[in-house]
Amino acid sequence: MGVRLFLYRGGGDNNMNNYQRPHSPFEDTAVQRLRRMGLTTEDGAPEQDAMSVFSTIFAGQFFDDLCDYYQDDEQVREVVTQFFQTAEQADSRQKFLLICLQYDGIYRDLPDPVWWLAGHPQALAQFSLGFAAYLSQLMADFKKDDKEDGSDETTDCGTP
Repeated sequence: MGVRLFLYRGGGDNNMNNYQRPHSPFEDTAVQRLRRMGLTTEDGAPEQDAMSVFSTIFAGQFFDDLCDYYQDDEQVREVVTQFFQTAEQADSRQKFLLICLQYDGIYRDLPDPVWWLAGHPQALAQFSLGFAAYLSQLMADFKKDDKEDGSDETTDCGTP
């Protein structure tokens, strides 16, 4: 009984660690990709409600990734506090770059759907602001839960 391996069209070695992002968010097809994801309208403007949900999902996932990586509430607080101190003076493009750096800091790839926003300044701005706002809300809930709990135990970020 043999094991059959299949190769990706165009070569490759079946190793997903060698995954390369297809194309660029700065080429013409990027607008169409964002529209297919439901993030922009037919005329290319950001879809407000979809972008709100989108930034909430990825901010929540990022917060969980931080908790999984650090496994210490205080380290999570420090990282997020530093992010907000730097983001305070940043424009939306710089906020997006800060978000990218935060993912790099925990050795995570920026999720592909977020990557595609890089070539659309309006969507990027709305995402960056929404991401930061929801991350701030998560941290406020997190701090409130810690005060109510009153314990010194590490909760692996609990459930804000």
